[in-house]
Amino acid sequence: MESQVVDSFSKFIESTELFGILKVSLPFIFRGQPVKGNLLPNIVRKNNSFEILEIEGKMIEQFELMGTTFLPEKCRTRLDMLVLAQHFRLKTRLLDWTSNPLAALWFACADKSSGDVYVYGLEANDLLVKNVYEEDPFSYFETLVFQPRLNNPRIIAQHGWFTLHGFSVGAKKFVPLENDPEVKNHLNEYVIPEAKREEFLWYLDHYGISFRTLYPDLEGLCLYLNWRHEL
Repeated sequence: MESQVVDSFSKFIESTELFGILKVSLPFIFRGQPVKGNLLPNIVRKNNSFEILEIEGKMIEQFELMGTTFLPEKCRTRLDMLVLAQHFRLKTRLLDWTSNPLAALWFACADKSSGDVYVYGLEANDLLVKNVYEEDPFSYFETLVFQPRLNNPRIIAQHGWFTLHGFSVGAKKFVPLENDPEVKNHLNEYVIPEAKREEFLWYLDHYGISFRTLYPDLEGLCLYLNWRHEL
């Protein structure tokens, strides 16, 4: 995995744009976060052991049974259901990504924690799987990349993609992407210094990336106004 410190907004644009031009025929997705590495889905960040599979199964079963009245007709497959559960903050084996590097930069810089933040770029071509919606998402033992159905405003606004993480039988756990031998060579890391975060957010707002555009609803508008007026 290659890593570089990005201390100006123009440098971030240049770095991600150049890679996109060189790899123009390949899907390239991004993720912004406040911590270095640990590219794992939320469900295993506290308990990354074999027993999490049983817990996950119970959670999904209860989500289906107790959430029946809330599940829309467009939730046609188990993967659709998993994406919907992730959207409403159930901890799943999905990890959020975006095809827009500026959106990833915003998610990194807007986090409330202090310190440097990180944007990861993933060359996804070798990890893409056709007809992923036709398979059971819990049957995979490797990490896959897929684009979700564009069936809700936030996924559309955020240019959403996902990695679907498989349980490694050999390691007996979910392996972080930066340690996965099949993935790590496809990763790039951009380190954003803490001192640059607020400056980058103002640049991003100027170019149309903010709470208001990434969360296209009243909640997003209210959060944007709070930020804009420094409240």
